[in-house]
Amino acid sequence: MTGRLTIGVIAAAVLVSGCGAGAAPLPVRSQPVRPTEAPAVPKVLDLSKATDPCAVVPKSLPLGLGVYGDGQPHAGTDPGSLYCVWADRVEWPRISVGFSGNDPLAAAYRDSDRVAPGGSGLRWKLFEVNSIEGQPAVVRSHRVDGTVLCEVVVGAGKGGGVIVAAGASGANDTSGQCDTAVASAGQVVRSLR
Repeated sequence: MTGRLTIGVIAAAVLVSGCGAGAAPLPVRSQPVRPTEAPAVPKVLDLSKATDPCAVVPKSLPLGLGVYGDGQPHAGTDPGSLYCVWADRVEWPRISVGFSGNDPLAAAYRDSDRVAPGGSGLRWKLFEVNSIEGQPAVVRSHRVDGTVLCEVVVGAGKGGGVIVAAGASGANDTSGQCDTAVASAGQVVRSLR
């Protein structure tokens, strides 16, 4: 009996000594740990096909999404990025397909655990590591359910990437933006092979 009591006293002393004034508190993280380094890209996509960003996007893509008319080419905010944008009737960009030589996949991973403006949690409430046609990708959105706007970033190799964003507003926002963006990204990746 004294053997058990001695072991119990020693165990209690060890536990208490870890809680003393000099012990460092355990870190508490309210959000899950997200990866911040992009994986290697196994196959390089030919982004030289995207010098006219609207020409490389399959013609069936906008029609299948319920967006009509021709996409409009736009220069991105980053040097070396080009976009093709289709807008719905209320001028909300319904879908955009971008091509960038500024390693958008690496940037997406670095940005994965960035705090939202105002400190209200993470900027990207939805951040899912994915694969699009065998290429490493990320699906992300400012809302957990992917409503309003969802973005897919696909690694193209050699620092290049494809960015597909699908968005809707009002009655058009049926929360299928991430499915739309993923399906669209798959079609674009196939067209770059």
